[in-house]
Amino acid sequence: MQYTIDNGTLSFTVDSLGAELVSVIKDGKQRVWQNQTEDWAGHGPLLFPVCGHCGVKVNGVEYPIEAHGFAKNMQFSLVKSTETTLVLAIEDSEETKKVYPFHFRFEVEYALKGSTLSIAYRIVNPAKTPLYFACGGHESFALDRGVENYEIVFENEEKLVHYFHDDDGYMTGETQDYGTLQTLPLPEDFLQEGRTLIFKGISSRKVSLCERGGNKVGKKLADVTFEGFENLLVWHAGLAPFICIEPWTNLPDPAGVTDVEFATKAGVIEVAGGAEKTFTRTITYA
Repeated sequence: MQYTIDNGTLSFTVDSLGAELVSVIKDGKQRVWQNQTEDWAGHGPLLFPVCGHCGVKVNGVEYPIEAHGFAKNMQFSLVKSTETTLVLAIEDSEETKKVYPFHFRFEVEYALKGSTLSIAYRIVNPAKTPLYFACGGHESFALDRGVENYEIVFENEEKLVHYFHDDDGYMTGETQDYGTLQTLPLPEDFLQEGRTLIFKGISSRKVSLCERGGNKVGKKLADVTFEGFENLLVWHAGLAPFICIEPWTNLPDPAGVTDVEFATKAGVIEVAGGAEKTFTRTITYA
């Protein structure tokens, strides 16, 4: 089932399958990728309880969780709907425990104010023992032209080092130094064949997607904020005119290395028994 909120300035639609953002319309224009070229059928999947290929090993037992976790494939129930807000949720089940041995409640709140859409993840631990998880976003941005015509402007000047992954999505240990800069022109020659730009431990908590402006900042498409997320990934498929801006708490596992306990991995977050944590991202469409 799909739910739509429209405040007269911005309209967005969320699907109960995965609580995925599938449409955003502003000024009569679709801002989310709609698979016109059949390169990628996604729109804005939610990543929980892992991002990428991140193994879940708990008390020495390895669980066969898939890349990006299971939330994207689950039917969410509607918790609340108002003129400006949607809240959807999933909880643990016998099926989730086969790949992720924790009790949890995962709520996603979409809230609209003006041209800004906020996306809040609320992770509740109903058990007495700690819960461990990672999370991230994967929202797409539809473009009028190829990615080489666009750039990402960081809130702060960053020393940008890209971490390579192999064909299976695991980190190889190789890096590429883009230097210290605030504006990153999107490299069309790199963003092909499923490859992803992976920037680890950035200081910025806001980026802007803009048209290339040469010596000045070009026309802005959107601002993205991501408090609590230290890693930023950039991806698209084929030569299709869209880009995904992906804040993650964790990173993929290294290739060819024996897995370690899930709780010890960088970017994996602990929620004490009976407690909860919330992570909020925003997208402001220009």
